[in-house]
Amino acid sequence: MLLWSDQFETGQPLLDTQHRMLISYINRLEELAHNAHPSREEIELFLRFIEFLETYILTHFREEELCMNRFKCPVRMENAQAHRAFLEFFQKFKRRLGLEGYRPEVVKELHDSCCSWIQQHILRIDVRLKPCLNESAAEDQE
Repeated sequence: MLLWSDQFETGQPLLDTQHRMLISYINRLEELAHNAHPSREEIELFLRFIEFLETYILTHFREEELCMNRFKCPVRMENAQAHRAFLEFFQKFKRRLGLEGYRPEVVKELHDSCCSWIQQHILRIDVRLKPCLNESAAEDQE
């Protein structure tokens, strides 16, 4: 289970709220990943997660990239490249899901990939936005 902590904060309230929401969904996905015999409702929850993740990717990634560009964050290009790579992973995953259907192994794979993404991407790239925001706020006060 992923727990939100200050170490995940970017300093931008909208992005941090979106990250918290993603962590919440990933934690719900973890419960499904351990269930070998899911109910119809649980399978529907998984499919809603797929819809959420697709929307999240399209809206959050765009918002985050705009923010990094606006504040001239030095990792903005690396961030955009990582976003493209995750989008590609997700598109491949979604095609595979369409071909193979719901299976607990598929749910576990998505859960593991999302957990890795959260821990690697947010903690390595996204949090580097915070100093840019702080620097901009200091310049505004001068």
